[in-house]
Amino acid sequence: MLKRAQFYYRNSSPGAEETRRFLEDHGVVVVARDILKQPLTKRELTLILGYHDPKHYLDITSPAFRRKKLDKSMPPRGELLEMILEHPELLRSPVVLSGRLMTIGFNRQQLIEMFQLTVSNTKASEEAGASSGGRDKHS
Repeated sequence: MLKRAQFYYRNSSPGAEETRRFLEDHGVVVVARDILKQPLTKRELTLILGYHDPKHYLDITSPAFRRKKLDKSMPPRGELLEMILEHPELLRSPVVLSGRLMTIGFNRQQLIEMFQLTVSNTKASEEAGASSGGRDKHS
């Protein structure tokens, strides 16, 4: 069965290329989109975030995070979504979606589980040693 992933990333995000390569190397068809070049619509962002608290999806290292003083207080959900749409660098990256499952950041184990990948023990050991330890969220 063909496995597909929607892959939202920023070129500057740590782990984006590594995540994409990992998925493709394991036979997952990746439909990629740089959210800085092709920003998300409000509908797309709402679908990605679902009913989750959007603050968990924020990149706290983003200059926009500090500029908008989000480290001091969080605005209401609607206002925060508008900020993310205006400043896509606020969204943690990469975001990998497949059906109702999502992972944010590079986490090999979550990707293996999400796509039910078969990874040999030797390959898994090598990959675990090379892991970047990126931030993640798995729904």
